[in-house]
Amino acid sequence: MAKETKYSIRDLKKDFPTDEACLAFIFDTLHSRKCSCGGEYKPVKGRKQFQCGKCRYQIAPASNTIFHKSDTPLSSWFHAIFIFSNAKSGISAKELERQLGVTYKCAWRILSLIRQALKQSDTKLKGDVEIDTGYFGGRQYGGKNNERMSEAMAKKSIVTIAVERGGIIRAEVMENSGTLEMKDFIERNIETKATTLITDNSPTYMRTDKTYDRVSVNHRKKEFVRGDVHINTIETFFSHLKRSIKGTYKVISKQHLQSYLDSFVFHYNNRYNDNQRFSSLMGALLHVAR
Repeated sequence: MAKETKYSIRDLKKDFPTDEACLAFIFDTLHSRKCSCGGEYKPVKGRKQFQCGKCRYQIAPASNTIFHKSDTPLSSWFHAIFIFSNAKSGISAKELERQLGVTYKCAWRILSLIRQALKQSDTKLKGDVEIDTGYFGGRQYGGKNNERMSEAMAKKSIVTIAVERGGIIRAEVMENSGTLEMKDFIERNIETKATTLITDNSPTYMRTDKTYDRVSVNHRKKEFVRGDVHINTIETFFSHLKRSIKGTYKVISKQHLQSYLDSFVFHYNNRYNDNQRFSSLMGALLHVAR
């Protein structure tokens, strides 16, 4: 990776050495130093506010952001955002608690607010698009002869993922894996024209054949690659996702699974440039509530 694409803790400390530098960055990102009256905004000593030197109007730059009414120092917030940005396999609240020297409740809140800000783009995928469904969680024995398998599967979370080869990825928690639900997912997330769907041989995709070009591999016959036809890109993402959840978080509830998926999608879509990923994350966090 080229030097200009990297972003290390040394760079973070250079760019944001103090809480005042962090506050100035937030202000300059969201506001102009020039007031409409002709004056100029300057920081108010001892307060998280900027004041116009002419009309005396004040602005609290952290207002309506995830930093609003937080007693945690802004430098700690920025450090947490840096850690999250580089944690491609996720980071637990306990680990963040140890690194920042804050309480577990504070670390959990910071990570929760960051994940909530990472909504997936509504840009539709196109070109060669791989799509697959996976199952997460659920603790129930399926029975010696799988007689209770339907009950065990009902306790699992269903995740459908589509990835544009060489491009971005989309992941959603689904209510079920039926044909109509899959058709709705595809229509919302994938362009109709100039697109080839690449799937396995599941009958779930049959109804999409009328509007999309589709090719598939037959996993039941041990066919995983046929020329350029494969879903290995998405299988790799699934593997990374499952190993990261098991190794970092241990367990994720259905209630919060989508926000965790959003964070993994963010890291995948910004995988090539550490510097750009940190900037994109900071931009998303500053504009989420505005």
